[in-house]
Amino acid sequence: MATAEHTDLASRLDVVESKLAVTDVIHACAYANDRRDMQRLLDCYWPDATAKYGGYEGSAAGFYEFARPIIEGCKFAAHHISNVVVEVDGDRAMAQSYYFAHHRRAAQAGDGEEDAFFEGRYLDLLERRGGVWKIVRRRGLADHSAVMPATTPYADWPAGRHSLPWPDDEGYRIAAAFREGGR
Repeated sequence: MATAEHTDLASRLDVVESKLAVTDVIHACAYANDRRDMQRLLDCYWPDATAKYGGYEGSAAGFYEFARPIIEGCKFAAHHISNVVVEVDGDRAMAQSYYFAHHRRAAQAGDGEEDAFFEGRYLDLLERRGGVWKIVRRRGLADHSAVMPATTPYADWPAGRHSLPWPDDEGYRIAAAFREGGR
């Protein structure tokens, strides 16, 4: 819907492109998290970005150093993003999105493995600098979590049929071939 400040075609197109770019950043964060690709994850944030999750409040880079052992301890992780709502004001944007995450990890209360599930929202402020959108402030809200014993050990999952961390995940090889014009 066009507003008084977005009546001309160029302005409306910029808003649409900005909303898509902001959504791409939010999805890229989730993907990088799941692949344990810390550089790609940090590339979603401006160097001066801040983050607040649970008991952590500080720099975004500091949060990912804090969270790195958790992510690297996962045998499998999947963060699903939905209901992304973006508001654009020039070179600034505010986004809200829901996440649903699944972590396969060593059982915290004994032997074996467990599946931990988390639901919540991300509240993001982003800025466009030099034509590039990145997060400047992220607030992670946790609305629900559940942990249950795993029924099948990760080692028993069929090889070659599931996602792997960076750089071994097949998605990186397929993307490289695509970018080079191959299949």
